[in-house]
Amino acid sequence: MLCIWYGEDTILLFILISERKEDAVREFFRKKYIAGTVFIISLLAFSFVNAICGTKMLQSLGKELLQAGSAEDIRAWTERVEAEVSEEILGRMMFIETYGYMQKLMGKREFNNFAFIKGNDGMLYYGSLFQSATDDLEIYAKRVNRLNEYVESRGAKLIVVLPPSKILNGIADVDLSWPLNNPNYRIDKLMSLLQQNGVTAMDLRIDLAASGLSLEEMFLKTDHHWTSRAGFAAAQGLVELVRERFQDDWDPDGFYCNPDHYNSITYEQCMLGSTGRNTGAVYSGLDDYTLLWPSFETEFTWEDYEHKDTYHGDFTHSLLDLSCLQTDSLYENSVNRVYLNEIVDKDRIVNHLNSGGPRIKALRDSYFSPMACFLAPMCSEIDMMWGRGGDSPEEYEEFIKTGDYDYFILEIYPYNLDNKSFQFFIDTE
Repeated sequence: MLCIWYGEDTILLFILISERKEDAVREFFRKKYIAGTVFIISLLAFSFVNAICGTKMLQSLGKELLQAGSAEDIRAWTERVEAEVSEEILGRMMFIETYGYMQKLMGKREFNNFAFIKGNDGMLYYGSLFQSATDDLEIYAKRVNRLNEYVESRGAKLIVVLPPSKILNGIADVDLSWPLNNPNYRIDKLMSLLQQNGVTAMDLRIDLAASGLSLEEMFLKTDHHWTSRAGFAAAQGLVELVRERFQDDWDPDGFYCNPDHYNSITYEQCMLGSTGRNTGAVYSGLDDYTLLWPSFETEFTWEDYEHKDTYHGDFTHSLLDLSCLQTDSLYENSVNRVYLNEIVDKDRIVNHLNSGGPRIKALRDSYFSPMACFLAPMCSEIDMMWGRGGDSPEEYEEFIKTGDYDYFILEIYPYNLDNKSFQFFIDTE
């Protein structure tokens, strides 16, 4: 209205201003379109290159999908796809390190929406917004009871070994009011159920708390695994339990359980663990790693059935892989592989200098690897199977029922107290 009142010049000015605004709007959206197009093309190119580089991985995942026979198999497959694709992304660690650096600058103690939590002690802990129930533990305890009955029927003895998590009461320096994935209540429940059934169970939370080791000496801050020192303390505890419960002394002179008879060397800043690889080294820092090995004479054969390899010699040449201590690639190399390659599906240690020692069979996970190495000098044979690596309950039961042994050890990491770790003697359910 006002434009018409002031005449034709004003109307022309209004038209010019309107046209300039329209030009500005068009220019704005043109830039947006260009930026969006460049982003989409870059994303497609990045995805195409990743697909080319991951061809073998995709083929393997495709074969696994075709072999899936149940909804549980499909669920496990989708989780594996997510994990594999995340691991294989080009420049993955650069993205993680950048994100971790920003989190560190902001002083954040939680990482990626409470996926991990950093304690006051610098340890990385698993975070969780929801805790698991304990009803399933009653089913697992019944399976262990059936395992115990079978083992006893063969004249052998069952020992359930439960390692601790980093959340050790009175030792861990982390705020328990944070949403931590705390497995202690599940360990308490399972221990109670096993004791009610008369099953011998070893709560290593107690043994490690009494060992005098600090949390930093027990656990790697950037990884969920314990240290070689903790593995040695666990072996000491197991020997003591066998002595007290079964009046069977594996180390009557206290020679093998004496730390003075072992060499020790610490490799500084040599390891970035699995949790550290999820947060980046800038955020988590690096771990030192202490290696322990006997100073006395040893001779072992380690048979790795999964890779069809056999290693013979003293402790360092048969049970250790010292190449894992090289720090060429912190993001790919796992120092935990130094003892028995961390975990393989099936393996066996034969002690050629102690043929009269106890024979052990173990359903176990990677926590047991350093522990088994320190038990080996006292044993004649340790036959092991990964308790989560088999394909069927029949495979586990065949392992349990074959061969001769004096002790059967069921060792389970506390975050693995689930159905997959108790796949045996379930046919009566």
